[in-house]
Amino acid sequence: MSILRKIWRLTLFLIWMWPFAIFSIFRGIGGRAGIKRVAYCTRAWGKFLVWNFGVKVKFTTSHPIEEGMLIVSNHQSYLDVLLHASLFPIRFTPKAEIRRWPVLGFYLGISRPVWIDRKNRQKSGELLNEFHRTLADGVSLLVYPEGTTTDGEHGMLPFKPTSFATVIGTDFKIQPVITHYFRDQDNWNPAWYGDQTLLPHVWKFLGRKATRVEVIALEPVTPLPGEDRKQLAARVEALMLEAMQKYNAQ
Repeated sequence: MSILRKIWRLTLFLIWMWPFAIFSIFRGIGGRAGIKRVAYCTRAWGKFLVWNFGVKVKFTTSHPIEEGMLIVSNHQSYLDVLLHASLFPIRFTPKAEIRRWPVLGFYLGISRPVWIDRKNRQKSGELLNEFHRTLADGVSLLVYPEGTTTDGEHGMLPFKPTSFATVIGTDFKIQPVITHYFRDQDNWNPAWYGDQTLLPHVWKFLGRKATRVEVIALEPVTPLPGEDRKQLAARVEALMLEAMQKYNAQ
């Protein structure tokens, strides 16, 4: 049954990916306006893939999610990209090396992301300027400030403060979200981290009947007067860690 499920899901994905890619490319034409249009295409892409791959997402929030926010999440897996795309019309901020990944790199490229090259510090000013312009256009940015994935069961890595500079001295808000994957009867952790090889992990994931995950939107955070990026990053990190501890204690 598992192998049939894998074949079926891959077949649907391959059938659907090309029409979506062509449609998104055309929707993305038109400068800054195209970026916002393709953000909604990205959401449709995420919703389909989440359904197709059997990801059961529970989204918990006590307030409407505004556009043009810096969405900050803990990071555990390549699956984060799919499920967050299904929930928010966003512009991705992936690591530059993901461009070379098969399939995912191609698809992310269509979404007109802001590629992050951490090895090139000379472009940090250009990067922050593009972040600022994106939020000003009313398009939310998705960032994973840990910089890499973890198992999701032992807190978070210290946040890198670079992306938080985007909202310093502005009226832009930060939307923190907590992402939690569930271990089911097989006790498999959907997180992809450490020295795990990508393709075997993806193959295992494709054969699962369902993968359960909950995404919790915390209250938006506004920069305080005089607060710098490191202080803001530390404050958001502390809020998210506290929320994770309360969630795990339930």
